[in-house]
Amino acid sequence: MNRVTALAVSVVCIGLVVAQDVAPLADFFHTWQYATALALGALVLIAYANAALKGQDGMLGKRCTLAIAGALVVTLTGIVSGLLGPDTQRVTHAPGTVAPIPDLHAAAFFTAADAQSIAAGNAPIVIRRPGHRDVEVGPNERRFLQSSVLLLQPTHAAFVEVRDASGDRLTVTQPTNASFLSPVLLFPNEQEIAGKKLPFDTFAVPALQRVVKTVYLPGEMTTSLRVPPSYAGKPALLFAVDDDRGSSHGIVIAPDGLDVTIAGMRLRGTIGSYPTLVVASAPEPIALAAGVALFLAGITWMLIGFVAGRPAALTVKSPSGS
Repeated sequence: MNRVTALAVSVVCIGLVVAQDVAPLADFFHTWQYATALALGALVLIAYANAALKGQDGMLGKRCTLAIAGALVVTLTGIVSGLLGPDTQRVTHAPGTVAPIPDLHAAAFFTAADAQSIAAGNAPIVIRRPGHRDVEVGPNERRFLQSSVLLLQPTHAAFVEVRDASGDRLTVTQPTNASFLSPVLLFPNEQEIAGKKLPFDTFAVPALQRVVKTVYLPGEMTTSLRVPPSYAGKPALLFAVDDDRGSSHGIVIAPDGLDVTIAGMRLRGTIGSYPTLVVASAPEPIALAAGVALFLAGITWMLIGFVAGRPAALTVKSPSGS
């Protein structure tokens, strides 16, 4: 096996492992095919390094083994992460609640949210571990913790406000939610409407003995509904109101941020998103960085040897005179 082939295999293996950090949610990294590809690459690198150390590829081959060692460190790190790393977790909790993350020996604090943060979709999640600094994960951010990568995925959410006929604010409760008094709906359930499965959630208004089932309507469904023209094609909420005894009090469509009146209530829903925490396995950052550094150092050392060992340039003789 020649040096060029070994270096090409090294680059491929390093690329496959780094890809775990680039796209950590891909299921491919937890398959036997991925582990097999890296294992075969490792065997090729070991075979070349063994031959090179025996002098079968000259001095440059011996220097190249430093780069091969770095590639092996990265490759083994990727195999361990793919095979032994925990499956991807998606943790959804209401604002203001705490979720334990046993694999990280940590807890995730889901920050409180108001109408503005729901509309903007910019609420962060804070990871806390005993004896360590807090780690805040925001939208479009990635945080590496131990052998895991943390990121946020936006999920449908709505901030609901309820007022009575006089305009006084009424308390909203969610009896089935961990955050009982949260006005934020996360739509954990689905219901089929017009042949489509749509997210829905439920809240109660104890002061008026009302139970409101809320369905999230995507923008493509509102084009054919009775909403103001400027809101057509945009997400909306469907409020279906019952009383405590299950009697229906009507249905109304509420465009994003607009007040609607039904069953003695003024309802307003601000539509946006609230994050789900995603915890995915990733190559150990220290081992990955060390392996890449060794690989680059080996390439540099090999190039220095190549330049130093080049034969002297041929001297061009001048033509003889007549």
